[in-house]
Amino acid sequence: MAARPAASPPHLLRAARALPAASRLKPALLLSLQAFDTAARLASFKAAAEALHLTPSAISHRIRNLERAIGGSLFARKHRTVHLTPAGRALAAATGRAFAELQRASEPLAGAQASFRLRLSVSPLFASAWLIPRVPAFMADHPEIELVIESSLQVLDFDNDAVHAGVRVGDGNWPGLTAQRLMDLHATPVAAPAVVKRLKLERPADIVRAPMIHVATFPLAWPEWLRQAGVASSAKPKQTVWVDSFEAALQLAERGAGVALGLLPLFAEREAAGRLCRPLPHRYSTGAYWLVHRPEEQGNKALRAFKRWLAAELAGHG
Repeated sequence: MAARPAASPPHLLRAARALPAASRLKPALLLSLQAFDTAARLASFKAAAEALHLTPSAISHRIRNLERAIGGSLFARKHRTVHLTPAGRALAAATGRAFAELQRASEPLAGAQASFRLRLSVSPLFASAWLIPRVPAFMADHPEIELVIESSLQVLDFDNDAVHAGVRVGDGNWPGLTAQRLMDLHATPVAAPAVVKRLKLERPADIVRAPMIHVATFPLAWPEWLRQAGVASSAKPKQTVWVDSFEAALQLAERGAGVALGLLPLFAEREAAGRLCRPLPHRYSTGAYWLVHRPEEQGNKALRAFKRWLAAELAGHG
């Protein structure tokens, strides 16, 4: 009997090649995601329009298209303000991480000069009172590095913000991040010498004779100093004025408006120039400034150079 021919192997279905995620995002959708993320970070369609060089109506149009694509509302719109909905917050967490990582990864591709760009998010007082006056010296020592300095008090979010490092007040406890202590801070009263002389500010209790300059974001700063200096809680200042920053408080004190709480050593230059003085020795610790960054930035040449320069400046000038 003749042998039967062997059965043909079953036809194997060829698996379709999976398309990369980038190819599934159409240009219009990418532009809508960019508009959404910018508006979410700035909490304003108008501010997003200015940042992207578009009109507010163009931002609104792109976000409406995105909302139609995902089938839900991303912003709760109120008079002149916008707030993220739960769906918007979830999307913003994803877009923030994605855009920040793309910016960090793509900067070296822009050329040799961009590979030495250093983006810093710095507390406003540290920037104005200490860092900015010293930036020319850093530039002279490191002409190959392009500095981008942003003043901010917001919580550092390296997942969503495309910065390489930040300077913030704290206790050094930032889990998962590398922190370098820069300087300790102490709060103490400061005023123009003429004010101290005219009001005879010689004892802690004398402070209430002067107008007291408060910083709105730190409302307990003066009460804490008065408590630690042993001034009765019933003592009331002659007058009060509120400002939005320690820098503004120092400027008012310089002009004779009253007594402010200064943060040592950030008013040292004003004190050396005779524009401010310390009428009393009493002070209390308010933490320290720290340079904070992700461990992944250890190999960043620009950041390493900046850290070495910081250490030398702090050791030499305080």
